[in-house]
Amino acid sequence: MRELAATGFMSNRGRQNVASFLTKNLGINWQMGAEWFESQLIDCDACSNWGNWNYAAGVGNDARGFRYFNILKQSSMYDPTGDYIRHWLPELMQIPEDKVHQPEKLTMEEQKRYQCQLGIDYPRPVVDFFKSIKSNERLYNSAFTR
Repeated sequence: MRELAATGFMSNRGRQNVASFLTKNLGINWQMGAEWFESQLIDCDACSNWGNWNYAAGVGNDARGFRYFNILKQSSMYDPTGDYIRHWLPELMQIPEDKVHQPEKLTMEEQKRYQCQLGIDYPRPVVDFFKSIKSNERLYNSAFTR
């Protein structure tokens, strides 16, 4: 999101991860994400933007139902050394690559060592990733079983 704010651009993979997190973890209406991205993207195509957000939210003609991106897996796979993370999140600059994808798991000693105190220099997670997925999947599925 810092990249989007600074440059007006985000890769398609990044856009998909954001859409997944917003809708499947935070349970926020996908239209809010579509509107925000439309207002920020320098390469915005309204049809692609709104279509992709609709698809990511699972509200269109898609028989696969509730699907989500495992953001940790995506981050580890597409940025294995954490260079992209450190570029856009300089507060994580000193965290080694084996820990940079999950700074919330740093011990107090590691937070001191890497000069990154959770809740001060870098925010704590706003949701538990897998618990929020399960909770929102139940809501999603209940909408189709009425």
